[in-house]
Amino acid sequence: MSLCQDEGTAPEKRGLSGPVRSIRGLRSQKGGVIALVALFLPVAVLSIGIVADLGVLFTARRLVQAACDLGALAGCQELDWDLLAQGTVFIDEARGRARAIEYTMSNLKPNENLLDEINLTAVVNNSMKDEPTITVRAQVVVRTYFLKWLSGLENGITITVISESSVVERTNWK
Repeated sequence: MSLCQDEGTAPEKRGLSGPVRSIRGLRSQKGGVIALVALFLPVAVLSIGIVADLGVLFTARRLVQAACDLGALAGCQELDWDLLAQGTVFIDEARGRARAIEYTMSNLKPNENLLDEINLTAVVNNSMKDEPTITVRAQVVVRTYFLKWLSGLENGITITVISESSVVERTNWK
């Protein structure tokens, strides 16, 4: 049955009722979606930005860790050849530190746009009871874009990475 047959009059002469009334009710709520989008869009953008900054932070940490590992390995290769000829394995302290810092810094150079305030230290330990070791410590500030709006993080996030490498004395030369 059509609406015209139920009432016996033309649809334009009938009062507002049924489906026509509910469509007009929806038209009055048009701005609701715009208000919700305007309210939640900044929250969504900020959330995505924080996730992106955390991804940058974790990536920077991995890059700094790899650079420190390479620096420690390079510093371990600077042996004191005179003492090695006598049968004692020692790392030349000055050359070992310099080489470790040089290699670490050269591996951090390509990421300078991501890192601020790079502080490197290398310590050689030629203990008689343990194997000679070199420890490389890097402290860097990672720049963030969205997290800098949070209190205390205006200047970036500081991460510290420590890497250690040692020379193992070979006792059996077969």
